[in-house]
Amino acid sequence: MADIFDEVSEDLRQDQMLQIWKKYGKFIIGFIILLICSILGYQGFNTWSKNKLNEESQYFFSSLAKLEENKFKESIELFKNNRSEKSNGYSMLSTFGLAESYFKNNDIKQMISNYEIIYNNIDFEDYYRYLARFLSVIRDNVSSFDELHERLKPILNSPSKLQSLAAELEIMLFINFDKTNEAKVALEKLLARKDISLEQKNRLSLINQLYGNNE
Repeated sequence: MADIFDEVSEDLRQDQMLQIWKKYGKFIIGFIILLICSILGYQGFNTWSKNKLNEESQYFFSSLAKLEENKFKESIELFKNNRSEKSNGYSMLSTFGLAESYFKNNDIKQMISNYEIIYNNIDFEDYYRYLARFLSVIRDNVSSFDELHERLKPILNSPSKLQSLAAELEIMLFINFDKTNEAKVALEKLLARKDISLEQKNRLSLINQLYGNNE
């Protein structure tokens, strides 16, 4: 008799489970499918990201190889293709490479334009933005003094590690554009600073000697 009751109880439990499954089964299945899709999607995205990153890195080094081989037109096209709208590392490096390629190809306006893309992008670290400004000034032989000096100002007024080098570059701008008094004042001011390196101090002292001999 006890066995009969056990069988009836088991049948009732099965019926209850069946009713619950009929009522909520579609939601349970939907949740499981969503969970599986989420896991597969996440794993797939990670795999795609890694593959994409590997692809971008290989593309970047191929572009760099063309630049080192002095195949500037080819490196320009490769660096262009490797740039994306995202502010990731390889996009930034490719823009630096593109600017360098244009410089080596004697296209100064395009060089400036690409450095400008970097230093105007607030998503990039300040150091790289200042570096782009610095390089765009030191390699620019077409812009006026006012344009160059205005481009250099953000570094001169910053706590960046490039600040003292930018101050030295400012002196060279003064000299190149025959601004004698401004060059003297800036040179004396920079030589008096205690935070400049010994190498830079020796270089500035040499400039000061040469500059003095020309007076």
